[in-house]
Amino acid sequence: MTTPDRSPISGAWQIPAYMTGVQPPGAKEDYDIYWRGDKWEQVERPKPAPEPEPPKETEPQEMDVQPIPRNGACRRGGHDRSMQTRLAAIEAKLKGGE
Repeated sequence: MTTPDRSPISGAWQIPAYMTGVQPPGAKEDYDIYWRGDKWEQVERPKPAPEPEPPKETEPQEMDVQPIPRNGACRRGGHDRSMQTRLAAIEAKLKGGE
């Protein structure tokens, strides 16, 4: 500290707020040093979480195809049958047919 750090009234050292005149100890590896109360404490740094394993590659799964219910969900009557015909054609192509 230099002379401007002394009180002009009492001559005592002026220490800024939240500061201490006690020298901190040497830090151990993977530890942080904190001033707590009236002494220095060494606190172990938290270890990072392990990285998750990448997902394993799997074979594509065939989807389970459910029949279209005939509960009047379609607003127009003629679309229900044409929709089933189109879906049947798509299913046949997926299974290797024409």
